[in-house]
Amino acid sequence: MSFLKTEALYKTFKIKKFLIPAVENLNMEIDSTDFFALVGESGSGKSTVVRLILRLIKPDSGKIIFKDKNLWEMSKEDLKLFHQSIGVVFQDPYASLNPRMKVYSIVEEPLKIHKKFTPEETESIINRIFSELGLDKDLLNRYPHQLSGGQRQRVAIARALILEPEILLADEPLSALDISLQASILNQLIQIREKRNLGILLITHDLNIVRAVSNRIGVMHLGRIVEEAETKEIFKEPMHPYTKILINSIPGYHRRDRTKVPQISTEDRNSWILKGCRFYNRCQYRMDICRENIPELKDINGRKVRCFLY
Repeated sequence: MSFLKTEALYKTFKIKKFLIPAVENLNMEIDSTDFFALVGESGSGKSTVVRLILRLIKPDSGKIIFKDKNLWEMSKEDLKLFHQSIGVVFQDPYASLNPRMKVYSIVEEPLKIHKKFTPEETESIINRIFSELGLDKDLLNRYPHQLSGGQRQRVAIARALILEPEILLADEPLSALDISLQASILNQLIQIREKRNLGILLITHDLNIVRAVSNRIGVMHLGRIVEEAETKEIFKEPMHPYTKILINSIPGYHRRDRTKVPQISTEDRNSWILKGCRFYNRCQYRMDICRENIPELKDINGRKVRCFLY
């Protein structure tokens, strides 16, 4: 059974006269064994997926299913259990932490809302999670502005994990940190996932991170999943032209074997309103059928790819 899945999920936004399909026909499954990475350029709809899952915005149509229950048809009791089962880490740790609260109160807050513990039990739980993340207990009496970027993000992760969730949603959690801190926090996430049997949905555009930690990848382009497969398969042999460009854009990756492909650049506004494949204007393999028809997400030997080449 999948812990979390979406079925034919749609979400559009109106910007001036344009109706932008930020998420279109999204079908995705995550369980406790997954470190699932959702990748793509900025503006591809990745963060909108997280906002939909968290019920911060309502989909136009489709379903979000958590343990066989529709998220938008849950009772208050089921919804409370859902919020306890989902941990969230956002991109900017400073913006996501209340600057007027001390670190102890920030990490304690989920426990006060969802659980009933004595002050001694609460302190013991917080000390344990701090030890697990390699944080000094002296930080508990500080305010967020008194912490470094890496410390703030670890505090945000501690808050997300304090209720022992079954799924962790991480939306670009490392983009504001330097390389050494990224590696350290990633290693901690991997250890925690293995120890707690925790499913992770990682939203990122950094394919070096994805290659190091994830076991499955979904490649998103302008609201649509264009390819989904195991991480090792995608890096060994990407199938969709967009995936090929993403992988070839990694600095130093197969530099000698690269073929010349169109550079990743700002999307043409017209790409959103194309009737067919939205990658048409940038694709070196484009055909007439691609302009007027939307390719289906096909199953090719256990992999999923949305392209008329297959």
